[in-house]
Amino acid sequence: MDSKEKDYSEQIDKTVETITTHVEKKSGTGLTSTINKWIDTLEDHKDLKTIASDLKKLQTAYEDKNFEKVVTLMATLGEETTKAAEMAKGSEATKIKALGKALTAGSKTIAKFM
Repeated sequence: MDSKEKDYSEQIDKTVETITTHVEKKSGTGLTSTINKWIDTLEDHKDLKTIASDLKKLQTAYEDKNFEKVVTLMATLGEETTKAAEMAKGSEATKIKALGKALTAGSKTIAKFM
């Protein structure tokens, strides 16, 4: 595993943990920095610009406290991320799929809070 793949793998693990923890605690502390890291990472990949764009929308919706839109965007990002996992290889594909599932599950949980 090269260092770039390792970095992505660690970032994915941290993101899944962040999503799960924030949803369970009903807290958004630090969420903006996590989203920013992903936007920076994904903007370098032309195939993933839609996801980067939706992350920017998610960040705006979160900052505006528009939780209905947050739920919708998290569900969309979950689907997009799961589809993106199909392009990845090996353990990275598994981790990306787990991230997609965490986003989808998080959207469903947040919807229950509203």
